[in-house]
Amino acid sequence: MSKKKRRPNLNQARNMDVDAWRERQIHMRLTAYLEQRERDFLRDHAGDTDVELIACVLQKARELGHMPHPLELAGGQYLQERLGDWRMLARRLGYLPVGKARSETVRQRLKEQIAEQFAAERRARKAEKQQKAEQRQQEQLTLR
Repeated sequence: MSKKKRRPNLNQARNMDVDAWRERQIHMRLTAYLEQRERDFLRDHAGDTDVELIACVLQKARELGHMPHPLELAGGQYLQERLGDWRMLARRLGYLPVGKARSETVRQRLKEQIAEQFAAERRARKAEKQQKAEQRQQEQLTLR
């Protein structure tokens, strides 16, 4: 016996929590962005030696002025898996180890960037929708 899909209650749809919906959208985009960045790095650096990978980490460390957190690097998860303990790597490269607090800071910064992109897209869609409505209104006035 198959169950019919329930249609959403219109009152529930009207009263949905917009902030929670927005947070879910941002979280999904952030997750997709990080996963895509990992895939791209893996595709480009799968054949690299550990020395070449360490050079990538060092280059980013010089740009930032500190040992990067894996989230600050494209391919951070892959680099962690290949190069081992991140704290030990930092010490070997002459940098202070990355603290747990930086993880949240980096994640928050990425989340804010994604949120700004999301807001910009929504503003652009809203402006486009308004422009189309104005065009329709102009067309109706010219037809009269």
